[in-house]
Amino acid sequence: MTLEQTDMQLDARPGGDQHVFGCLSDELKTCLRQAERVLLLANNPAITAADLQALQLGERDVVVSFNTCLKGTLLDMRTHQVLVHGYNAPDHYFFGLPMRADLPNWLRDDRARHFTVLVGCTTPLCPLPGVSLFYERIPLPPLWNYPTTRPDGKRFVGPSTGFNALVVLDTLRHQPGFDYAMLTLGFSNEAGKLWSGHAWAYERAWLLQADITVVELKARRKWWQLWRRR
Repeated sequence: MTLEQTDMQLDARPGGDQHVFGCLSDELKTCLRQAERVLLLANNPAITAADLQALQLGERDVVVSFNTCLKGTLLDMRTHQVLVHGYNAPDHYFFGLPMRADLPNWLRDDRARHFTVLVGCTTPLCPLPGVSLFYERIPLPPLWNYPTTRPDGKRFVGPSTGFNALVVLDTLRHQPGFDYAMLTLGFSNEAGKLWSGHAWAYERAWLLQADITVVELKARRKWWQLWRRR
């Protein structure tokens, strides 16, 4: 289903008047048209170099990282990189910007293979050329129908940065001219407790029913298994 076939009231919420695919830069859309696979890489500390190496990523693959780009040191310069930064509305800044000093220089300098997407801005903003910008609400059903209230009555802050990207990229690949496969790595909870500000149950339920490959992390030996081996 294309966006034109939806009957959503586009002016009902902030950001609803934006044209979803028009918000993506022409350079990024060209890259995605040529992509074979798009991998969304979570900021999950449990991800290792072996997890990425097992996917055998190449020049026609796109890796999407988020905010602080926690696993940035594991990225391969042969692939295209998309960095998605979510907006912190109370403090008026984008998570992960400016980029961390320990990220590889090629990630900063190679503008032909590195794309920036800003998500969730609540105030008028004019992005730099080539930067994709989405405002507070993106007019796609899984994002507009996102839960607003937690069981304890407190409000969710809205979709996670990763879920925003999942929904947009999944919708885009069903448009004419786009035919990439989508994978996720680390969209799970091996590393500990998740922050309660997002509706993780809703996001995971959506991911499980979507036509997206969820790559499991490689099994890691427990400390006592390593001790016995020594």
